[in-house]
Amino acid sequence: MIETDVFIAGAGLAGSIAALSYSKAGRNVIIADPFTHSDNTKLDYRTTAYLQPSKLFLETLGVWETIEDFAMPLEVMKIIDSSGTQEGDKIKSQKEFKSAEVSDLPFGWNVKNSLMRKALKHLIDCQINCELMNGTSAVDFVSRDSVAYVKLSSGNTVKAKLVIAADGRNSILREKAGISIKTHRFGQKALAFAVTHSIPHKNISTEIHNSGGPFTLVPLPDYEGTPSSAIVWMENGEKAKKLMEMEIKKFEIEMTIRSCNILGPLKLVSNRSLWPIISQIADRIYSQRLALIGETAHVVPPIGAQGLNMSLADIKFLSDLDKKYPDELGTTYALDQYQKSRISDIRKRVIGVSTLNQISISGNKAVQNIRAFGLENLFQIASIKNNAMKLGLGYR
Repeated sequence: MIETDVFIAGAGLAGSIAALSYSKAGRNVIIADPFTHSDNTKLDYRTTAYLQPSKLFLETLGVWETIEDFAMPLEVMKIIDSSGTQEGDKIKSQKEFKSAEVSDLPFGWNVKNSLMRKALKHLIDCQINCELMNGTSAVDFVSRDSVAYVKLSSGNTVKAKLVIAADGRNSILREKAGISIKTHRFGQKALAFAVTHSIPHKNISTEIHNSGGPFTLVPLPDYEGTPSSAIVWMENGEKAKKLMEMEIKKFEIEMTIRSCNILGPLKLVSNRSLWPIISQIADRIYSQRLALIGETAHVVPPIGAQGLNMSLADIKFLSDLDKKYPDELGTTYALDQYQKSRISDIRKRVIGVSTLNQISISGNKAVQNIRAFGLENLFQIASIKNNAMKLGLGYR
């Protein structure tokens, strides 16, 4: 029997940040990672945009200073509608949202996931009260009034005051706790990859809407001296699969057309990854001695950089709760506070992002015209525009 204060299932970005947060606060932490990671920083170009509240939280944990030299500031967000044009390569309407209109800071900072994982692993390894178990997963969960027991794939059992489920959208711990989920499948898949281009991005993140979903270009640092961006391209499942399997030269032509050529010809400089787009929300985000965070609690389409930033809001609240009630770690009282304070915001964001995605998918001309009209006219009203930007930043 292994005893600890906090056990965390899943060592992705959310689980690792949670582990660091609790260990920095003096809690003994065990984190189980079912995977063993190799150094693939040159091949993995998936990225995350960390919005202002997330950056501030990561600064308090000493994380930000380790990656800030590689973080690309996002100072302008541009939304383009290219629907209804002959080839889908012409701009129908566009609007820019400048961070300077609402803040002295950028909207966010884009960081490669592989670099963040590497930084977090190093920081966790430096914490004497945090043990990372590689190649180990949680396979069963039993809770009692005062403690919880987690059985590991290694055969060991961990006894903890608080168990955090960060084991993803198909969470074993959530299932074992009897927490149900609601899932919506959009029939889409997303491709993620990195490109170089001849025209500098000028720290502008661009979202281009047509049918099938948005095509999003997010600034990266230069790649071998050439301007570079990360791309998330959402399409219906069948077309996305064809794009994934397409010969590189043809794929580069297709993505340049889809980008409306705003950065010049695009050249693929990374592997392509593909994953299904869903929205998902747990009916509740806690059970006895168990807290759900990240994609275990909520999944949203990759629009507006909400996903991991929602997860960091989960972790920050739990961290603040532990500071406020240090004797209530894992108690029903504390976890009920987590449920009451987070669930409303989570539901609103899941519904909001899902609705935006549903609108972005539509090939219906009437819906596309309404979308273009809203982009062109609604955000001319300063108060609406500013409130939308602040909500998108993660402020409630």
